[in-house]
Amino acid sequence: MKRLAVKDSFRGSDISVLTCSSRNGQTPPRRVVLVTPYPYHGQRSISGVASYSRELLGALLAMGLDVEVWAERGVEDSHQLKMESDRVIRTWRLGLWAGLDLWRTMHARRPTVLHVQMEYFIFGGWLGFVSLMAFLGVARFAGLRVLATAHQVLRLQGLRREVLHQFGVKMPVWVARFLGYLSFVLLGKLADVIFVHEEVFRDRLVREYGIDPRRVAVVRHGVPDVQGTRRLRRSRRLLIFGYLKWYKGFDIVLRAFREVAPEFPDWKLVVAGGLPSGLGRTHPHTRFSDILSALAYPLGDRVEFLGYVGDAEIPELFQRVDLVLFPYRVLFSASGPLALAIGYRKAFVISEALRPLLPTWPIWCKNSPEHWADLLRRFMEDEARIAHVEELSGILISSRTWEEVARRMLEGYGPAGLLIPVTDRVP
Repeated sequence: MKRLAVKDSFRGSDISVLTCSSRNGQTPPRRVVLVTPYPYHGQRSISGVASYSRELLGALLAMGLDVEVWAERGVEDSHQLKMESDRVIRTWRLGLWAGLDLWRTMHARRPTVLHVQMEYFIFGGWLGFVSLMAFLGVARFAGLRVLATAHQVLRLQGLRREVLHQFGVKMPVWVARFLGYLSFVLLGKLADVIFVHEEVFRDRLVREYGIDPRRVAVVRHGVPDVQGTRRLRRSRRLLIFGYLKWYKGFDIVLRAFREVAPEFPDWKLVVAGGLPSGLGRTHPHTRFSDILSALAYPLGDRVEFLGYVGDAEIPELFQRVDLVLFPYRVLFSASGPLALAIGYRKAFVISEALRPLLPTWPIWCKNSPEHWADLLRRFMEDEARIAHVEELSGILISSRTWEEVARRMLEGYGPAGLLIPVTDRVP
C-alpha cells in the first residue's frame, strides 16, 4: 500500500491520498463519497441533514471505511474546490451548477460509491434538484454505485394548500404533487438503493410513488447512546425542541401549557430552537415565531426561549429537562430532536401524527391543546410516571445506534470486496 501526493486539478496543491494497487495497475483513491450539506466549523444554524451527515461520517470512519464528504461551498469558496479537511471537500454550489461541480469532482477523485443525502430544496430548489439528477445519471453511466437517503417522504395527499403555505411554497397544489411524484420517480430510476428511516416511508415510496420494494431499505435514524443524564431531583421543565416551524405544532403545546400553568406553578416550558437563516419578516416561519412569542407573553419567565442550541449545549439542555414533547402536525421525516431524546434516555410524548414512526410507543397524544393539557396534568401530578417512561425510552436505543446505522449502510454499499477498509491498509 502506498501514500501518494497527487496534484489536485482544482486547487493546484498536493493532497495526500491513500491508494491501493489493482490488476490493471490503477490506483483508485477514496472509494465512498457522501454528497450532502455539511456544517462549517463554528456554524450556528445548520440543517438536520448536515447534522445527520456529520454523525454518519464519524460512524463510517469508526467502521474502518475510507469515506469522504463532498459538501456545499460557501460564498467565499465559490471559485475553487476547497479541502476543509482530509475528509470534507467543499465542492458544489447551490442551484443549477451543483451537478456540474459534482461531475468535475467525480472526474478528479474517482470514487466507487456515491451516497446522496436527499431532502427537498437542499441542493438549491428545483434547478438544483434537476442538476443533481443529471449528475447521478452520468455517475450511473460511468459505473458508480449510487445510493440515496430520502430524509423526507411526503404523502402526496398531504400536500394541501395550508401545508404549502406554511412552508412558504408558492405553487398550486396539483403542481406540487406532480413535482413531488416526479422527483421520487427519477430518484427511483437512478439510485441502486434508497434508504429511508422508518417503515412508514418505505410504504409510501412503494404504494404512492411506485418504487420497487427491493430497492428500498429501512435504516433507522441514528441516536447517540448517552449515559448518566438522569437527575435524582426533577427540574420540572418541559421541552419542545427544533426549528420554529408550523408543522412541529409548538403552538399547540403553548396553548396547553397556558391552561395548566396556574395549577403547577413550579413547572416551566423550555422552547429550544430558532428560525432557519435568511427568512424575511413576511415568511410563514417568521410569522409563526411571532405567534409563539405572543402565546408565551402572559406566562412571563414560565416560558424560556433559548433560540438555536449548538451541539456543545445539547447535553446540558437534556440534563435540565424532564419531559420532551413532540406535537407535530405533519409526518414527512424522521425527527432529529426525537432521536436525541431517545439517545439521552428522556421521557417523551409524541403526537398522533408521529405514531407511525414508533408504532409500539405507548405515550402519545391526540393533537389538540385540550388533549395535551390533560396529558401534561397526568405527568405533572405523578412524576414517577416520568421515570417509567425514561426506562421505556432506553429500550429503543439498541437498534438505533450510529454503529448499527453504519453497519446497515455498509450492507447497501455493496460487496465487501468493492470497498477498501482503512484498517486493512499498510502505510
